[in-house]
Amino acid sequence: MYLLIGCLSESDETKMNRIPLPVLIRNNFTSMSEEYEAFAREKDGCRTCSLYEHYHQVVQSEGNAENPTFMIIGEAPGADEAEKGRPFIGKAGQRLRKSLYRHKDVFNKKTTLISNVVACRPEANKFPKTEEPQACYEMWLKREIGIVQPEILILLGNQSLSYVRGETGITRLRGQWEWIDELSVTSFATYHPSYVMRCENGMNKEVGTQFEADIDTLAEEGRKILQV
Repeated sequence: MYLLIGCLSESDETKMNRIPLPVLIRNNFTSMSEEYEAFAREKDGCRTCSLYEHYHQVVQSEGNAENPTFMIIGEAPGADEAEKGRPFIGKAGQRLRKSLYRHKDVFNKKTTLISNVVACRPEANKFPKTEEPQACYEMWLKREIGIVQPEILILLGNQSLSYVRGETGITRLRGQWEWIDELSVTSFATYHPSYVMRCENGMNKEVGTQFEADIDTLAEEGRKILQV
């Protein structure tokens, strides 16, 4: 059972300083279908579980929401993402975007859509251990994948791997391709950039090297698809 919360009054909504959906659509997306726009409006109004209560901002995806080659899926928004309504713009996002930028002919807002398993920032940035992520996946992410039909899903970290592909063990499974029957799409798993940063700041520099190699592999495949 999902953790339901009560209806919010108009005055409550005003106090939250939420970013209006038209602003998010203008800032976040390069293109979208009518079906996706209706989906985004529905998603923006989601109050199904208790996650929304904490920071009061549904974080929309970013990029090409019409026909992306790649769809990148992380775990959940952080403080920066909740404030701006955009995924992967904090420190981990900057680390990811730095790697993608090395292949800007392949990874850009016209070819790529970036999203998360969870659309709202969890309390204290701790990924929920309750039923909210599964609800968010079923209601939003799974539907989103079906609408945009990307060529390749890029799964960042264990949570993305677990909810989208039903597997765990990112260290063992990173760098591997796998077809997902339920979603009719090819997937590729690699580390979450926040984990990469922790390792690079510690004693395990090899993780950063592996992450870059995975991005290189994805870029090579992207060039074949895009013929660039």
